[in-house]
Amino acid sequence: MGYFDDDAKEMLEVYLTEAGQLVEQLGGVLLSSEDRNEFTGEDIHALFRIMHTIKGSSAMMGLNSLSSLAHTLEDLFGYYRETFGKIEEAEPELFDLLFAASDYIEEELSRMPGEDYVPGSTEEIQNWAETYLRRISSGEDTAPKMASESSSEVSVPGELKQKAGTVVRILFESGCRMENVRAFMLVRQIKGLCSELETYPADLETSKDSAGYIGDNGVFIRFQSEKKDEVIQLLSKGLFVAECRVMWECSQEGSAKGTAETSGKNEGDTKESEFLNVKTDRLDKLQNLSGELLIQMQALDSYLGERGLSDLREGTAHQISQLISEVEHTVMQMRMVPVARIVPTIRRILRDICRDTQKEAELIINCGDIEADKSVVDYTAEALLHLIRNAVDHGIESPEERIEAGKSRKGKITFTVGSTVGELRISVSDDGRGLDEEKIRARAKERGLFWKPDEEYSAQEIQSFILHPGFTTNVQVTEYSGRGVGLDVVKKIMEDAGGHLYIKSEAGKGSTFTITVPLTLATMECTRFRVGDYRFSLPSRHVFHFMDYKDSKKNIQRANGLDYILFQDRMLPFLDLHKFYGIGGETPDTGIIIYVRGTEREGCILVDAMYEQKRIVIKQLPQLFGSGFRQHTGINGCSIMGNGRICTALDTEILIGSYIHAGTVKTNEKKTY
Repeated sequence: MGYFDDDAKEMLEVYLTEAGQLVEQLGGVLLSSEDRNEFTGEDIHALFRIMHTIKGSSAMMGLNSLSSLAHTLEDLFGYYRETFGKIEEAEPELFDLLFAASDYIEEELSRMPGEDYVPGSTEEIQNWAETYLRRISSGEDTAPKMASESSSEVSVPGELKQKAGTVVRILFESGCRMENVRAFMLVRQIKGLCSELETYPADLETSKDSAGYIGDNGVFIRFQSEKKDEVIQLLSKGLFVAECRVMWECSQEGSAKGTAETSGKNEGDTKESEFLNVKTDRLDKLQNLSGELLIQMQALDSYLGERGLSDLREGTAHQISQLISEVEHTVMQMRMVPVARIVPTIRRILRDICRDTQKEAELIINCGDIEADKSVVDYTAEALLHLIRNAVDHGIESPEERIEAGKSRKGKITFTVGSTVGELRISVSDDGRGLDEEKIRARAKERGLFWKPDEEYSAQEIQSFILHPGFTTNVQVTEYSGRGVGLDVVKKIMEDAGGHLYIKSEAGKGSTFTITVPLTLATMECTRFRVGDYRFSLPSRHVFHFMDYKDSKKNIQRANGLDYILFQDRMLPFLDLHKFYGIGGETPDTGIIIYVRGTEREGCILVDAMYEQKRIVIKQLPQLFGSGFRQHTGINGCSIMGNGRICTALDTEILIGSYIHAGTVKTNEKKTY
């Protein structure tokens, strides 16, 4: 029997989802606060709310130790909220404590679904948190600066905090004069929207002393209204109003809701009622079903065409096909998530590795609002963690080395996301030392990776050796490197997702690692064609031009064991798939030449005949083909045509690369003889 009883098991899924979202929010607040080295009033309120929620839900699940830890951290930020308006120049120890707590909670959440789950000990973190809270509450802590140190901050009058409602503080522009009368006019504007309304000072219109007080400290207005946002907006737009700040909120029961920095920042959390949490496996099943519907519809369309049932094919069947396409498109949209969700994880891993390696680096984000399929984002997230570790451990120099090299003390790592039609492109760049080609060359020779004369290798080919499994130039094994596990994992992840990894590096200036991957792994817009008795497809985003084979024969030449074709004033690799795959027969004069261009490579492919361009379901190759099959053949998967025949999906980049590689090998074999 597991740790949770039957009732708790029923709630576990919801608990894990909500707690996971809270931990993600916690990490985001901590990273942004650490960058600024301060906690704003909004940050403190957010952390208080996160810990309060985790405390209650954990207690409900019987996770008493976790609930107790969250309670202590809630008390910590409750103290900060009540005593300090914000924390300037926050202590590093506070961040270390909160990151440790975040890591513990995240680890616990990952273990909870297991049948053998037993709560981990919170004793160390609990004692740490309690000791820290005792120290700051006893007055020994001097790091936080009280909000009252600023002349613009004043505490909310006690009598207003003892009543339900919202308390705002209005500051008028300097030198506007008659502040009490202006405050009185503001109150009159909102009176009709409020069920309760009072001010401090109280007698705005008649008191002679209120003008001086308001000029120095502002006027405090407590109100209750069902149209709170409208009231605050009216106050903010008042004549000569310099600032409208929400200082306090209290429910009818008298429980405090906290403060906010400005009137525009306490509008509450996102309306969760507009969203519905759906388990990923259910979306996966729905996606698979829509894919199968698409395949069956293609088979039906082919059957109706063969039987000459054009009326049915163009009528009801066409409408059903349109509906299925709409369902498939909707499912794809449901699975799309922002690529920016990766950013907090990247920030965290960068923070940790910089601390461990005693290096300094800042992360520059160029992400935008680009979205991709959830599975694609998950794939790339794992790959990006390896790239960030590699950038810091191998690329970024120590602060002393950077200063000596004439660089800034702190390195820069740039995370850039872009997209083209159907493809996601992500790059991680650093301004570090770059790749040491001589070290890579020497290590590659030791491992016997050279298969052609040394002088024939380009810089890019030398750099690509670091993608081989077990390859490393580090002599010492550390927590992050030296075992040869890293970039080969990235390469494998990209291959599994139908993507690619590219490297560009310059000694002394840094490196850029770029990954490209389809925006979705479920279906793809493809161009299908025939070679002999076999059917093939290419991603339509890579297909740019068609030429008649008969008219273009004169432009084909052979050099260094490869065929090339003159296209737009340049010679491009020319692939005859009959010869490349050993398919019997020859291409007829009615054949078609397809000009294709991927991210890094371009070429022309000779085929017998064209089919259509269509969105199809591509099935991944089974594991029994082995990990190197795609790399050696350029075959990326397969799909089923309407007549039930198998259509082989080709990878543009690998196909052209394999052709060039095969020609180079043959040329060197001839040189040997």
